[in-house]
Amino acid sequence: MSDDNIHRIWTDDELDAALDALNADVDSDEAVLARARAALVETTEGETHVTTDPGQTKPARSKRRWVFGAAAVAVLVAAGLVVQTVSFGRDRAPASAEAAATLDRAAARTIGAVDQPVPSGGYRYVATRAWWMATSGEFSRLAENLLETWAPADEQAEWLLRRDVTGNQQWVVGTAERAKAAGIDTEGGWPEGEWRAKCGGFFAEPGRECDERGSWQHPTAEWQAGLPTDPDALFKRLSDDAPDNDRGDAELLVYAADALRSGLVRSDVRANIYKALAKLPGLQVTEKQANLGGRLGTALGIDDGDLRQDIIIDPETGQFIGERQVTTSDMDQFKAGTVLSFTAVETGVVERMGDKPTR
Repeated sequence: MSDDNIHRIWTDDELDAALDALNADVDSDEAVLARARAALVETTEGETHVTTDPGQTKPARSKRRWVFGAAAVAVLVAAGLVVQTVSFGRDRAPASAEAAATLDRAAARTIGAVDQPVPSGGYRYVATRAWWMATSGEFSRLAENLLETWAPADEQAEWLLRRDVTGNQQWVVGTAERAKAAGIDTEGGWPEGEWRAKCGGFFAEPGRECDERGSWQHPTAEWQAGLPTDPDALFKRLSDDAPDNDRGDAELLVYAADALRSGLVRSDVRANIYKALAKLPGLQVTEKQANLGGRLGTALGIDDGDLRQDIIIDPETGQFIGERQVTTSDMDQFKAGTVLSFTAVETGVVERMGDKPTR
């Protein structure tokens, strides 16, 4: 196991450095984001409670509380959506024929789909239900966070991000009763609130909200228009943009998922991303009928023998449903097959900021 996986315990100085890197350039410069994501790996032991408060440069800390995964700490990057970081070794075996066929079918369905248009003055609504692991000593739980984004038809206009910790929990190791008896807070400490900003620059410096360049983490219309349409060229672009680190080819899957998760990628671009991912070495179908938040899809992922990162899509409609991280061997207190985190994404169109789509 490498030093930058979920076994790693960080000192306060290391956590400061990582979070400084995360906040060093709020317009999500690719190099800074790559360094921050590489640094903010998931930790599962220790006594440091880390939260990211948009109003402070350094995180708040308290002893004998919860350590949250990097996906939770880095949630405020890229317009407040989840940025997952997973450590994987390099695997150059080709994508399986089944995985390639699944993605090709999803691409074909996506090409034929028509995105629901956002009328002038309207908003694209994106809801992300994220279940993240938090660990304190011998106790671990998944806690549900709901992130809702209202993206206007005019990207330069004001956006809204709303984040709520719902209180729903799934205890993975231990119970709430035992944790309380041990003197541990069982509610957690993720930030909640509402943020508004032009261009979706919720955590940019005042006056720089629209300075951020488009990227896989912030797929603006201009950035999407500049992507190659040829699958080989798009795969090369993905390979060039993703940082070259110990995650190996799995980081390409994470970068593609960053864009897909946003809910803002056009249907033709989604189709091209699926075609490019069909060329991803080591990609396998990991579950044909994966249930994510009550929605069924096919899971595709890369496994390094200890951890697996999955994306889940509906190959019949081409819709991106979400993603998850799963252990594939016993790791500390987690047994093989433990889901360490998962997110489910839904989108819609509404007329007014703050409204939700009707079912």
